[in-house]
Amino acid sequence: MSTKVFITGSTGYIGGCIMEAMVKNPALEITALLRTITEEFTTRYPKVKIVKGDFDNFPVIEAAASNAEVIVHAGDMDHPGCVNAILSGLGMRTKRQEKSFLLHLTGTGCLSDERTNLWDGKLNPWTWNDIEHIQKIYDLPEEALHHKIDRQIMDASNEFCKTACICPSDVYGQASGVANRGTFMVKKRAQLTLKQVPLYVSTAMIRQETFFLGAGENTKDVVHVEDIATLFILLLEHAIRGGGEAQWGKEGFYICLNETPVQIKQLAEAITKLGVAQSWLLKDAKPVSWTAEQVGSILPHAPRIARYLWGSNTRAIAARAKALGWKPIQKPFWESLEEDVSIAVATTKEKLAAKALKSKA
Repeated sequence: MSTKVFITGSTGYIGGCIMEAMVKNPALEITALLRTITEEFTTRYPKVKIVKGDFDNFPVIEAAASNAEVIVHAGDMDHPGCVNAILSGLGMRTKRQEKSFLLHLTGTGCLSDERTNLWDGKLNPWTWNDIEHIQKIYDLPEEALHHKIDRQIMDASNEFCKTACICPSDVYGQASGVANRGTFMVKKRAQLTLKQVPLYVSTAMIRQETFFLGAGENTKDVVHVEDIATLFILLLEHAIRGGGEAQWGKEGFYICLNETPVQIKQLAEAITKLGVAQSWLLKDAKPVSWTAEQVGSILPHAPRIARYLWGSNTRAIAARAKALGWKPIQKPFWESLEEDVSIAVATTKEKLAAKALKSKA
């Protein structure tokens, strides 16, 4: 017997990996929300049903959600309209006393220390644990990144509708799927998507200087994009079994990372070495300490986001996912860095060349 699954974000960086893994299971009847239907998608996934619409199409999303037994929301994690439509559709299922499960992609930005005085390049030793600190996580202030919607989803869990929030740290590695391959350390804030290291590389190439904020001692956990997809599939398997051994609702908060934190200054030093070796930085280049104002200038329309990206700490333990049997198996962060930076360099060169041609036209 097949299980009906509805997915958003199936052409994205993380969602594409989840889709690629799901289609390998012939027992899944998959429906995907697509804003633009491409030949690449339909050729690659001929058995996937498509509903056309974007995150603002409430009736389309609501209807698709009401017909699905499992929903994988890997699209814009901070889009309230999309989440409200999904929950409305699940509410219809609850009224019909039909069981359903929601797997929601969020991020460890909600756990960032930017609301404290231990950021802007300082080291914060605090480490989150999603079992021991679940009440602290649930009680985070509404203004914490992603948390307003995370809590809405936690609170929506009931007898018939079970919900889980999957919370990856900074994401690295090459992705499978039909789009957004080669992105690296992706962060989402509000409705702005930032590719952290590609943005860093682009800035360093243009300004011919690598940097860290303040002392550069702040550290962030990381996780390979394919390992995130593995956790989604594991939770999907438990959902198909009626919930299985997984936890849902308030306790269904799954931090996803490989517990090998990266210090930003060390990252700057490693990228500098690659820049020199690849000849896009001068031979005597060394990373420089930047002020909060200098880092903020990278994103003049959102300077605090830039400070958050390169100046905050996020360290945690993936206790709940590990207890369920998940473990990261992909290539470690430092082994992926050269390939990922090389792709970022090539992309930046293409953009700069296109910009130069446009200015001449």
